[in-house]
Amino acid sequence: MNQNSLLKLESINKTYSSEAGLKINVLKDISFEIPASDGGTITSILAPFGSGKSTLLKIISGISEQSSGKIYYNGSEKKERIPLIPENPSSFPWLNVKQNIEFGLNLSEKKKYNLPNLFSFVGLSGYEDHYPNNKSLGFRFRISLARAVALNTSLILIDDSFKQMNKESREEIYKLLNEISSYQKQNFILATTNLIEAIQLSDKIILMSKKPGRIIKEIEIDKKDKSQLNDHKSEKFTMLKNEIEDAFETVESLTTINYSL
Repeated sequence: MNQNSLLKLESINKTYSSEAGLKINVLKDISFEIPASDGGTITSILAPFGSGKSTLLKIISGISEQSSGKIYYNGSEKKERIPLIPENPSSFPWLNVKQNIEFGLNLSEKKKYNLPNLFSFVGLSGYEDHYPNNKSLGFRFRISLARAVALNTSLILIDDSFKQMNKESREEIYKLLNEISSYQKQNFILATTNLIEAIQLSDKIILMSKKPGRIIKEIEIDKKDKSQLNDHKSEKFTMLKNEIEDAFETVESLTTINYSL
C-alpha cells in the first residue's frame, strides 16, 4: 500500500440478490486513489441517477460493506468510520444547534476541535441556541458539516446534498467548502449528478456510468485553472464541459446528468 495515499479503492464490487434470486450488480470494479497532500482537496464523483454513487459513499464510510475488493485509508486497510453527510442533511429537531453538533462528538473519542471557532467558521455563530427544525436546507447542512469537521477526520463524504437548495444557498455552501478545504486542509468526496457543480468545486472529477456503476474516466484539474472554471463562458470551462459530455455520451448516460446552475 502506498503510504502517500489518503484513500485507495481496489476493485470494489457490490452485488445484491433480488427476491427472485437474481444477482444485481450495483458497483463493478471501482478503483481509484486520492493521494495524500499538504493541502485539502475536493474530489467529485459525477454520475447519473441510479449509478450506485450513494452506495459507494456508504461503503467508503463504513456504513455498508462491499461484496469484494479492498479499501485503504491513511496508509492501511480501512477500519475506522468516515463521516458521511447524507442527501438530506440530518439534525435532531429537539436539540439546538450546539447540542446537535456536540451529539456527534459524544459518539467519538476525538474531542479536539474548538467549538466556538467552528461555529464562526461554518456561519453558525450566534445561532448556537436556535433549533433547526424550521430552518433552510443550507442551515441544516451547515450543522451536519460542523459535526463532521469537529470529528477531525482526514476525509468527509457528501452525498448530493445541494440539489434541493436554491442557487444563493448553493453558492454560499460552495464557497464555504472551498474555504474549509483550503484553510483547514480538509479533504472531501462529493457525489453529485450536477456537472456544473462538479466543475466549480473539484480538484478531481471521477465519472461513473450506471447499471452497473463503474468508472469511465478520471479528470485532474490544475489548481491554477479553478478560477477560470467559475466563469461558465471561459474557454477552460467549455473545454472541460465538452470533455465530460463526450465521456458520458459514449456510455449513453448524458441525459441523466444535471446541468442546472
